[in-house]
Amino acid sequence: MENTKTNVGVTYGLISGLVAVVFGLVLYLMGAKAFVSPVAYLGILLPIIIAVLAGVKQKRLDGGYIDFAKALKVTFTTLVVGSFISMLFNYMLFNFIDVPFREALTQESAVKAAEMMKKFGATQEMIDKTMEDTLKGNNYSFGKQLLGTAFFCIVWFIVSLIISVIIKKKRPEFPQNFPETTTV
Repeated sequence: MENTKTNVGVTYGLISGLVAVVFGLVLYLMGAKAFVSPVAYLGILLPIIIAVLAGVKQKRLDGGYIDFAKALKVTFTTLVVGSFISMLFNYMLFNFIDVPFREALTQESAVKAAEMMKKFGATQEMIDKTMEDTLKGNNYSFGKQLLGTAFFCIVWFIVSLIISVIIKKKRPEFPQNFPETTTV
């Protein structure tokens, strides 16, 4: 039951991208502190849920069976497409729509990094150097956004592997539609 009319991974990737854009807009409206708060981690969970739904949808389209390779293809495609849409939205938001917000977010990120470094016992010199590096330049340039997305795709591949192992279901070697025999 191969479905060749629609690509489930791309379709759900577009949905994931749309969800990421809406989530990003909500965080944006909440302010720079929201981008570095625990609420922002929900942005990692949402694409995973959508990837699981994509894999289950493909499994249903294929008659309740999906092999590991196809599950991996669908889930990973979903996560990658969604990530690139999210990256493009963030790039446009931070570099064209609201540059002062980008600067506020950079400042907030530097403060959070310093707090974390203090918790782990970093020296003040190390903290100052990290703050200086974080505050200089544009950490949201297209190249840096693209590089970050590429590295995050490695994480998405591992997540896709895990999802695929869980949802895979092999088609039986021999169909189970033998007529029942009765013994008299």
